[in-house]
Amino acid sequence: IENTVDNLSNWLTNNAGVTASDNCSAITWSNDYGSDDSVQCDNGAITVTFTATDECGNISTTSATYLIKDTDAPNITQQASDLTVECDGAGNTTDLNNWLTSNGGATASDTCSTISWSNDFSALSDGCGETGSATVTFTTTDACGNESSTTATFTIEDTTPPVVPNYTGSTVQCLKDAVQPTAPVVNDVCGGNIIPSITESADPDCEGTKEYTFTYTDCAGN
Repeated sequence: IENTVDNLSNWLTNNAGVTASDNCSAITWSNDYGSDDSVQCDNGAITVTFTATDECGNISTTSATYLIKDTDAPNITQQASDLTVECDGAGNTTDLNNWLTSNGGATASDTCSTISWSNDFSALSDGCGETGSATVTFTTTDACGNESSTTATFTIEDTTPPVVPNYTGSTVQCLKDAVQPTAPVVNDVCGGNIIPSITESADPDCEGTKEYTFTYTDCAGN
């Protein structure tokens, strides 16, 4: 900004490079510069009229334009960060929206103008159960359309084992009366209903215990 102001001041002092002469007297220069040193963009050129006046008040004018243009992209001061959250079974909407709204934790600055943020998020990938991920590019844009980008990934993972209810078992008088118990219903928070694998121990010779083992494994391997 400081160099821009200095360059503009020199341009005005030198009357935009124009020269003039008068056969009878010295001349003086003036201009109608309106003290506008704000940043403009492609269509923001400002016209200044330079006037040469001789000692008798005769004048000649010429005009030129100046444009203070921002061609530098915003500076990303903090890159976006990956975020991994535990599956809540409902898409982790709050976690995702907070991450997107904060631009993945990215920050940026621009010397000349305000900046805005956007991102290209569309949807999470279709992972196991309600898990999934999305790699998102966050883009910051200044008032003149210069852009900088940073990329990070949001991931929903499932590391929580299914919750299986306690089963107390039963007692029968004869082995022939022993039947496989009904498998407890297990509905995993992230993966829905799980069908167990079932193993059973060998039959006892007479009295004893016969065990049925129900193993519930969700789609993430928990």
